[in-house]
Amino acid sequence: MTDTKKRTTDAGKRERMGRRFLLFAGTTEGRELAEFLDERGIPALVCVATEYGEELLRQTAGIEVRVGRMEAAGMAALIRGEQPLAVLDATHPYADETTRNIRLAAKENRTAYYRLLRGEAKTEPGGGTVVFEDAASAARWLDGQQGNILLTTGIKELPVFAETIADRGRLYIRTLLQEEIFEKKTRYGLSGKQVICMQGPFSREMNEATIRMTGAKYLVTKESGGAGGFAEKVEAAKNCGAVCAVIRRPLQEAGYSAEEIRGIVEEKWQEYTELCFDAKETRCVTLLGIGMGSRENMTLEAVAACEEADCIIGAARMLDALRDFHKPNAVLYRPDEIAAYIGEYSEYGKIVVAFSGDVGFYSGAKRLPEYLGDEMQVRLIPGISTAAYFAARLRMPWEDMVLASSHGREPDLIGMVRQNEKVFTLASDAESIRKIAGKLLSYGFDTVKMYVGGDLSYPSEHIYEGTAADFAEFRGEGIFAAVIVNPRAHDEAVTCGIPDDAFLRGNVPMTKGEVRAVALAKLRLTRDAVVYDVGAGTGSVAVECARMADRGKVYAVEQKEEACGLITANQKKFAVDNIEIVPGQAPEALRDLSAPTHVFIGGSGGSLKETLAVISEKNPSVRIVLNCITLETLTEILAAARDLPLEVEDIASVTVAKARPAGRYHMMEGQNPVYVITMTGKGGIPCDTRAS
Repeated sequence: MTDTKKRTTDAGKRERMGRRFLLFAGTTEGRELAEFLDERGIPALVCVATEYGEELLRQTAGIEVRVGRMEAAGMAALIRGEQPLAVLDATHPYADETTRNIRLAAKENRTAYYRLLRGEAKTEPGGGTVVFEDAASAARWLDGQQGNILLTTGIKELPVFAETIADRGRLYIRTLLQEEIFEKKTRYGLSGKQVICMQGPFSREMNEATIRMTGAKYLVTKESGGAGGFAEKVEAAKNCGAVCAVIRRPLQEAGYSAEEIRGIVEEKWQEYTELCFDAKETRCVTLLGIGMGSRENMTLEAVAACEEADCIIGAARMLDALRDFHKPNAVLYRPDEIAAYIGEYSEYGKIVVAFSGDVGFYSGAKRLPEYLGDEMQVRLIPGISTAAYFAARLRMPWEDMVLASSHGREPDLIGMVRQNEKVFTLASDAESIRKIAGKLLSYGFDTVKMYVGGDLSYPSEHIYEGTAADFAEFRGEGIFAAVIVNPRAHDEAVTCGIPDDAFLRGNVPMTKGEVRAVALAKLRLTRDAVVYDVGAGTGSVAVECARMADRGKVYAVEQKEEACGLITANQKKFAVDNIEIVPGQAPEALRDLSAPTHVFIGGSGGSLKETLAVISEKNPSVRIVLNCITLETLTEILAAARDLPLEVEDIASVTVAKARPAGRYHMMEGQNPVYVITMTGKGGIPCDTRAS
């Protein structure tokens, strides 16, 4: 074996390389080839049928050993998953079915296959040796002879001899200790002394001792060659005066000697390592939109990228759609994991990262480039988006369709349906469709029409249509998308200032329209703002904020039960789904909420300073607008700002007079003046607290 320094270097090389050789062992030559691979630092997965085979390979620390017998399907699956540099077959010369399965599995996966041949055994009849073409003919001949028989052919041939030889008391078998030997011993009525469990290799002296111990007149062996201890068996039988019954080796198949196999392996490994290091200079990552998922739905450019790829990465559903390309693959979908994998497996020069639909439509391709770094060449190949495909199947233009995704998100779908005639949304399972339908019904959109498509582009594709009520108990199977058509959608005023009489008011105070308009202007909302409306009353400010920040979130904080009911009623009336009603009093009610970007305070319940302190702690760069009508409250606000990291930006006194009829005339009737105070946090750079 090699020294410690050599092994450390080889281990580093293995970490950089992603592919390895697949060796099916089971013979002395197989073990020697595994040791050769280990000494050269060439990675391999070695498959052996028995635990004894694993034990012989324990000292080859640089390779992985897998134990267990495999059928043809298992071999094909292993080769498909491993994508080895080559398959090396060093199984027993008599394991013709195993060799046939390995060869076919390699051919099916278009993988290079090399058969290691054992050296020829020199066997001639005569001189106490009898040669047979197969085990069956040897068993028939032995049945007609007298004397004990020692089988050294392994457990596989025992049934042939046990079922042919009438007097089974003559049979002795020497084999490895395996579980199945006990089942066969019982089946054929063999006694304990007739089964000798030993591990080889066996010397001539050991063979002679076994022949004498069993009183064998016949020793049965295979023509296994020098590595199989054949010569030692023939010589031992001769010295003991026993007949050596030899089962001839099958016709020699095409293959390579051990020396030739070693040369082939070294050459392939050298080519591979050179390719890996060359690929590092020209690596390209293709972010690929595969469309709906079927091969027919992919663009020609997408197919070409997959055919040229060294490796394909993606979620399990993506890789399943691309399995016919037979490429090495990795089931990954998080951008950090994908980037780490690409960095680790530097031998892959052309990498495809597959995404469903199009890479520009709610796709994971959006964030991945920032994880890959500037040194990586990145290209994007578009695919047919779900929206385009579904619209075509519905024979519906999508140029005026609003696009959204409910897959792992909570968009303001209600607001979109309220304002737009056609809304498309990605969904996921049937539950997501039920949630969409239930929300539409809760906001009174019982007349809208829904089109739901499942498993689009697949043979199981199905499209349903109906009203929201028809989908309230939807139980379809698959991955879904939906188009919602609202013929009664209408454009809304882009300014604030909903008329006061449009709100449901009850006996709860409400910020009047003109003052509300000034306060909202001072807030300077963004569309993705996170807003607190503290002391929300009827919810008039919350409703206006929700319409303006249609990609954001509004928390309506109110302690009075009647007022909370009015907020709910106005939320439903104006169909603004991005309001969350928070019963309770500030500041306690604020502590578990997401950090705000904007805050409106219409009433604080006597805890103004404490409320401002909690808000500024949640977001040191927050923007706050407060309304008050008394000088005492104004003084309290200014004092609180001095004690907290808040800066007063503006104070406006708003006086509004509204006309009222007086006979044939109209008289202006003044309302109480309102102070509108604007302040901002002194936190410097705003923190990213907006709604996602």
